Amino acid sequence: MSVSIYLNNQQVQIVTGSRGRKGVFSDSYILNAPEGSIINGMITDTSSFVEFLKSTWSQYKLSKNDVHLVVGGNKIHGRKVEVPVLSAAKTRQYLSRELADMEKEGENYVFSYNALSGKSDKKVRSFYVEMAESELINDYVEIFKEAGITVKSLVSAEGSILSLLDKTINGYFKTFILQIMNGNIVTNILWVDGSFNYYNSVRCFNDVGTTGYYEDCARSISNLNQFIQAHKIEQKIEKILIAGSDKLDMVYYGDLVSAYGIDAPVAVVNQGLGPNGEKNHKAQQVIYALCGLYTDGTNESNFLANIGKKEKKANKVNAELKKNILIVLATLGIMFLIFLISFALRMTRQIKYDALTEYNEDPLVVSQSQMFDAVSARRDTLASRANSIKNVLDTINTYPVLTKDVEKILKDTAKGYADIEIGSFDAENGLVNVTAKAKDVEKINQYIFRLEEQDIFNSVKYTGYNYNQDGTWSINVTCTFAQSVGREDVANEE
Repeated sequence: MSVSIYLNNQQVQIVTGSRGRKGVFSDSYILNAPEGSIINGMITDTSSFVEFLKSTWSQYKLSKNDVHLVVGGNKIHGRKVEVPVLSAAKTRQYLSRELADMEKEGENYVFSYNALSGKSDKKVRSFYVEMAESELINDYVEIFKEAGITVKSLVSAEGSILSLLDKTINGYFKTFILQIMNGNIVTNILWVDGSFNYYNSVRCFNDVGTTGYYEDCARSISNLNQFIQAHKIEQKIEKILIAGSDKLDMVYYGDLVSAYGIDAPVAVVNQGLGPNGEKNHKAQQVIYALCGLYTDGTNESNFLANIGKKEKKANKVNAELKKNILIVLATLGIMFLIFLISFALRMTRQIKYDALTEYNEDPLVVSQSQMFDAVSARRDTLASRANSIKNVLDTINTYPVLTKDVEKILKDTAKGYADIEIGSFDAENGLVNVTAKAKDVEKINQYIFRLEEQDIFNSVKYTGYNYNQDGTWSINVTCTFAQSVGREDVANEE
């Protein structure tokens, strides 16, 4: 029985089942990892997380040798790429070059990709290609290895969910929206005319399961509707599919979505997940972990498989020559070893034994050994404290900073659209309040959309319009910064 585990924040999803081109769901578990041990897909407290893995695998009697890891967070970057029809090797080379602009000098990267259905053009193929630092991939493998678990494949949540949709829902609907409610992170994916078109995640600040939370979720779809209108997408949305929810009233939520301007039926996703309706309902709650059960077989591309190919290529040696060298060395070694054993074994055995006994009983050696044990224990204690301090500093460094460069982005985005005034800034929650004013309401709409396109924001929220005495319209906008925005500028100034 294969095991797929999804990591993003404290809530961990685990799925068991049969892995293949049509994954078969068996059972699932939603567990909370130790507080602070996972942040944005990064394992920040290795020791507590390893203990969590050991106890979970023991409690649920999970396989330790057929485990597949799905990782969320912002450490893995990707984009959709259109590729001419090439051989498999040339296709991989082409895809790796497409993300070269994202690489940092001195870092070692590994790539992964998923084939997607595209337009009916036999000369071009669509892929979603991603990259991650090789060190990051190796860290995940080593942490699971420390818990006695062997990871056989590693994929990102973003790439694998697109691959899953392409294999399942895309066969039922051509133009649809999938919304995934994953705690306080809500993801919206747009498929248009049988092809992936848009992916976006936003953070909800209301408690999960409350009326305010579901209003936030519906509002995020309305932002997607603005994207559809701005890009003049004329295809009608056939269905809005919901995943990650347990007891959401679809009639109530459908009314919420309609109130925000999208007229399409709303339903819990179950297409392509299997014939068992009860299991399908359970599977959609852990849809990210479910992705780990789906594979392209021998053509599978995942980070772990590709990093193995990369290392194998870097260390490739002529196989026949290596074999001959090993045979010669082994023969010489055996002959030399037999000679030494026959000549010296009897003469040296007793001498070595007496010398070792005398050494081990030497009071000075015993005292030094005890001192070494004490120093080692002290060193481990200090190292543990240092790691705790580092984790706290790393968390603080994820807070965004409203630097001059960030203010410049806010102002440059408004040029030609609206006059803005930057108000309050909440660093802990990553919020900045901006008042935008223009004579033309549509100009303000375009300004808000330009803000949503900026990578530095996780979400952009705004209130209703106010008409001013000077003949202008104004609106209050609240922008939520992405993690660590402005930190690099602060570091450069220091």
